[in-house]
Amino acid sequence: MLLFLFLLGLALGAVSPSDDRQVRLLRGNCPMFWFNFNGRCFKYVATRMTWADAELHCVSEGANLVSIHSLEEQKFVKTLIKNFDHAEGRTWVGLSDIHKEGKWMWSDGCAVKFVFWSAGEPNNQGGENCVENNFGTHLKWNDVRCASVFPSVCASRVTCP
Repeated sequence: MLLFLFLLGLALGAVSPSDDRQVRLLRGNCPMFWFNFNGRCFKYVATRMTWADAELHCVSEGANLVSIHSLEEQKFVKTLIKNFDHAEGRTWVGLSDIHKEGKWMWSDGCAVKFVFWSAGEPNNQGGENCVENNFGTHLKWNDVRCASVFPSVCASRVTCP
């Protein structure tokens, strides 16, 4: 149902600017090209950047790399990615342990209460400190070197749960 509503919103936005009442349902109070979910605004950024550059890009838009706080939110983020990248490629999220090894933090400052790691992850293999979504066959989270380049998802700042 969520995927249907999301796709409907994309179609409505592309077809008819005259009836933006329906588009506003999906965008909420979010700016153009951002999508609303549970009161937050989310945006897929296709440009491949390092984790730090992706975070700086999000900050320049008044957001952070996405923090994910529930399975429902994880599913929404995956749907957002899939709508712009049908291959569901690896994509940055705002989780890292760059400040203290093994202590994972969201870039927006929220505590980590939900995780979606691939089996055997995080493994810190060769200094992996940043987190990508859509890794492996199960399309879950993986720690990876922060200098890798991927697309990303930005999200408006949240009152931490």
